[in-house]
Amino acid sequence: MKHMPTREFRHLATVEEAKRLFFDAIGTGIINEVDAVKIQDITGRVLARRVIARKYLPAYDISVVDGYVVRAIDLHDASSRNPTVLRLVGESRLGELPRIKVRKGETVAVATGSVIPKGGDAVVMVEHAWTLSGSRIEFRAPVGVREGITGKGEDLRPDRLVLERGCRLRAEDIGVLKALGLRTVRVVRRVRVGVLSTGNELVDAVRKYDSAKVVDLNRPVIKAMLRDLGAVAVDMGIVEDDEWAIKAALRAELARTDMILVTAGSSVGKKDLVAGCINSLGRPGMVVHGIAMRPAMPTGLAVVRGKPIVSLPGFPVSAMVAFRVFVRPLLAKLVGVSETPEFTIKAVLSERVSGARGVRTFVRVKVKRTGDGYQAVPLKAQRSSILTSMMDANGIVTLPESATLIEPGTEVSVTLTGNLAT
Repeated sequence: MKHMPTREFRHLATVEEAKRLFFDAIGTGIINEVDAVKIQDITGRVLARRVIARKYLPAYDISVVDGYVVRAIDLHDASSRNPTVLRLVGESRLGELPRIKVRKGETVAVATGSVIPKGGDAVVMVEHAWTLSGSRIEFRAPVGVREGITGKGEDLRPDRLVLERGCRLRAEDIGVLKALGLRTVRVVRRVRVGVLSTGNELVDAVRKYDSAKVVDLNRPVIKAMLRDLGAVAVDMGIVEDDEWAIKAALRAELARTDMILVTAGSSVGKKDLVAGCINSLGRPGMVVHGIAMRPAMPTGLAVVRGKPIVSLPGFPVSAMVAFRVFVRPLLAKLVGVSETPEFTIKAVLSERVSGARGVRTFVRVKVKRTGDGYQAVPLKAQRSSILTSMMDANGIVTLPESATLIEPGTEVSVTLTGNLAT
């Protein structure tokens, strides 16, 4: 079979130039379909409709401590030398509306969260009151009006904006939405991402009679990374290095997914067919092919019929780095939100690291706590073929295109990819 021609890497786009060209080619279109999702399942989803409060939260004045509801004026002159004694006339129980009222010279027992009975305007902690014989409670200090009380609507009032459309929902939001009486909320449909591996050598599992084959690592890794970001990973399987098979797989999923990730076949060798296959499916095709970054230089960014296709390198390390740089922001763009920032810390570099001028270099490091802060230790193996380098690393130091060396002892910014080492 005659191989389709692919453009050589005569020009390597910078990372920022590649993002700009790619995102401009995609345009402003975002996913508009909406799902109704139960409150307990909203974490990580993007809110499609703003949430407005329709009730007071809390619905009544409530006590924030265990103690006694009083009228603050009754304790105005209370002191250890001149204690004030009030008569205990009842209790406000959790989950019940009190029928009792606090009058002059009286007090009512409350628990944390109990509704404040009418007439009371302060709560004295139980630790600051003394029970005398019978129903007499002694107080030895004054109390301020509204002390120990959360007022009605102090948390939320009707018509207040609770959550804006387009925000990414967190576990912390569940409690507020539940308190407002909501059972479901409208969220943006999850991004559906096709994941395809190419290569004659790839299999899902090596058997004795084909021990020279290579287990496909990219698909399970990439699918897990997609799930972590709230996307739906559509497994497209493995196809051989065959133009017809690659085009057929891509064509079949373009209509059913929002974007496609293809691993391997992304360079310019004899068996690197992916770029040509993508270009044959529609315009504009490959927008960027070859990026000034290390690892993951052969990455390709394409758009076909308005759908983004990312051609990731075959080595898993390169595929993972390219995913972090291009796919993470792309997923955010498709649901209309800002990219979730990655967690970074400052650390002191233990050894010299080097890069090439004009190339953005991603150095895998092990970050360790020290007595003075954190230390970033570059891994000895930085080649993209060393799979364990991503497992052993818990951070990445990025050398910008303008830097060729960073000396030991330099404080650097580290993007954390795992737990800190002790």
